[in-house]
Amino acid sequence: MHKTPLLLFIVLLFVPLSGLGQHLTFPSGMYRDLQPADFKEKNLSSKYFNELWTYHVDLDNGMQVIINFSINDFGSSFKGRVTGGKLMVNMEDGSSYVVNKEYHLETFTNEPDSNFLELHPERTLWAKGKFEDSHRVRYRTQKDGILYDVDLTYYDIVPGKVLGDGKYSFGSNEIGLYLLIPHAKVKGFVALNGDTTEVSGTGYMDHIYQNNLSNEIIERSYRVKSGDENKGFYFHFLTLKKSNLQTPIGYGVRFHNGHVYLLTPSEIEQIAHGSSPRELDTRIRVKPFQMEQLNITVTEHLNTYSLLNELGGIKRFLAKQVVGGELLEMNGRVSINDSASGYFYYLAPK
Repeated sequence: MHKTPLLLFIVLLFVPLSGLGQHLTFPSGMYRDLQPADFKEKNLSSKYFNELWTYHVDLDNGMQVIINFSINDFGSSFKGRVTGGKLMVNMEDGSSYVVNKEYHLETFTNEPDSNFLELHPERTLWAKGKFEDSHRVRYRTQKDGILYDVDLTYYDIVPGKVLGDGKYSFGSNEIGLYLLIPHAKVKGFVALNGDTTEVSGTGYMDHIYQNNLSNEIIERSYRVKSGDENKGFYFHFLTLKKSNLQTPIGYGVRFHNGHVYLLTPSEIEQIAHGSSPRELDTRIRVKPFQMEQLNITVTEHLNTYSLLNELGGIKRFLAKQVVGGELLEMNGRVSINDSASGYFYYLAPK
């Protein structure tokens, strides 16, 4: 359970804290429009590092697709900093697919003025296009005899928002968060071994980095999206392990009659858990400062994924030692206050 009184949060928001565990500092600056630098990789010099550009779409035919482009460093002496691309597809028949690709950092390209990101010049793993026009994401690769080909275009994009410099600091830990596409319409196709499905729906995209292992600093990560540019919201809120504070971090965008408003969390309460996996919060109560309480209930759990699932025996054991444990990724659909519908992407250490 995570609760923080309103007055305490106001103090936390404007005054760096000490004497409450680690020193916690919130983003410096005002709620602002997106800038090209917010798409640019940070690639901080630190022993551990993780950076993600996350695309999540919910499609009208019942499918969901999540694409992550990443930079990863687990501080391992036998493996340096690398880039990655991960595709997760939940089909309309209930089947799920996950495919990962990894490349040397030297082949990575990031051009923020055109919102261009590419993992390798000889691979079809990229995103490009200015957000004020349209933004296209491509993921084409083969694994275990299956050819995956995903082509999605984000259009009618709601302008991205950033809270100040986007940076949260506590102790020696740093997390940066940028909501690059809080809402957009999506169209394109998803193909498995040439079996192509034309798709349409909605989506979001955000950019996050951290200079430590997720298992060391994050207790829960909650991404929830509902509605459209006239009525709805998207937020990415996180609860922390090592701040010794009950205060969630992160922020969101609320849409109302064509206007956008800041959302910040005063408290997140875990009401119910799943059984498989127990780490899935099947019901949470979220209290933003700027709107009514949100009772969020999982109505459809589409998939749970762990990178360690692809390893076995001693490799799995050794990998847990390197990355500090296991991180579960869970996605599906939710209801909000028993009326509105939405979709979620949660992360939780195990």
